[in-house]
Amino acid sequence: MQEFIYFIYNGMGMVNAKRAYQMEALTSEFSIRTRPTSTIRLGYIRLLDAAPLIVAESLGMFRDAGLNVELKREVGWATIRDKLAFGDLDVTQALSPMPFVMQLGIGVTPSKVITGMVLSCNGNAITLSKQLREEGVDDGDSLRRYITSGYRPRKLVLGVVSLYSSHHFMLCRWLETHGIDPKKDVIITVLPPEQVLRNLRSGNIDGFCVGEPWNSVAVEEGFGWCPATSEQIASGYPEKVLATTERFYDERPEDYLRLVRVLNHACELCDAEEQRTAILNILSKPNYLNCTPQVLAHAFSSSFPMGGGRTADGPFLRFRGEAVNRPDRDRAKQVLDDLSRYVSHAKLKNISRTLSSRVYREDIYDQAMSPILS
Repeated sequence: MQEFIYFIYNGMGMVNAKRAYQMEALTSEFSIRTRPTSTIRLGYIRLLDAAPLIVAESLGMFRDAGLNVELKREVGWATIRDKLAFGDLDVTQALSPMPFVMQLGIGVTPSKVITGMVLSCNGNAITLSKQLREEGVDDGDSLRRYITSGYRPRKLVLGVVSLYSSHHFMLCRWLETHGIDPKKDVIITVLPPEQVLRNLRSGNIDGFCVGEPWNSVAVEEGFGWCPATSEQIASGYPEKVLATTERFYDERPEDYLRLVRVLNHACELCDAEEQRTAILNILSKPNYLNCTPQVLAHAFSSSFPMGGGRTADGPFLRFRGEAVNRPDRDRAKQVLDDLSRYVSHAKLKNISRTLSSRVYREDIYDQAMSPILS
């Protein structure tokens, strides 16, 4: 058994020692004494739920596990998808429906993509414009009345980061709950996460569903407010996964298993309240999220600011726990069912019953996390 202790620093020096993490060797070849392997190109998007990947790199956790990881920040999910499909990325943070979409070849060349780990649950919010608030909208029911009144000469336009995303599914679920047909009563458009703010501010869109920190930035700067969070809409919904291709996993299974193990520990660290300040200081750096720790802290708070003096109490974003990280069949089915419900595509009809277990690989997670006797 190999023990690792990581120390976290901020601008004032060492904060304190992170709890000692036990990182058992999966096999003798998994020991940190192993010479680093060839580079693993690991992609992510500038979002708060990339925290486990950022923390693992910043603290040298990949290196200490014998992994040579090149963390690559990408601009949007279409880029992530295409680079994974064509081999420019080996492993990536991915939207929870993305492995299904790539396996089925929807909008991309069919690619055998799998995941052995869920990185996070929830962490999104719906944000609407300040103008809607000024015109009498303060919740979903008043939004329905606003839409049916015909006050606007055009349909409201709401942004999501991808049609094949939990953001789209959460937005549709919330609209339906309040009697709004997402396919008829509004226009849903796709924007990269980093572009939603300026489009809301300029009036090109009337709202969006996106991850942090963009909701909090809109609230703090006063041009947006949040009527609902994804935790309130569908608690425990899988948000991001650690995706790779079957080709990469077949060629380098030990590396992927070690990656799962390292990121599991990084997820635990991200959920450690005593390390919150130090973690936020890491994430806020310009080369990572480039956002103030104060704004990033909202998603870690048990009282998420929604704007207008309202808060959402309880967890907003979760990184750690068996119910979070395990890519089990039930959660895979939940994502696949929503994909079929909210996306109209011929390939989503008559889906193979085995697709869930072929894509969400619970067996890989179990192998990565199981203690192996040396």
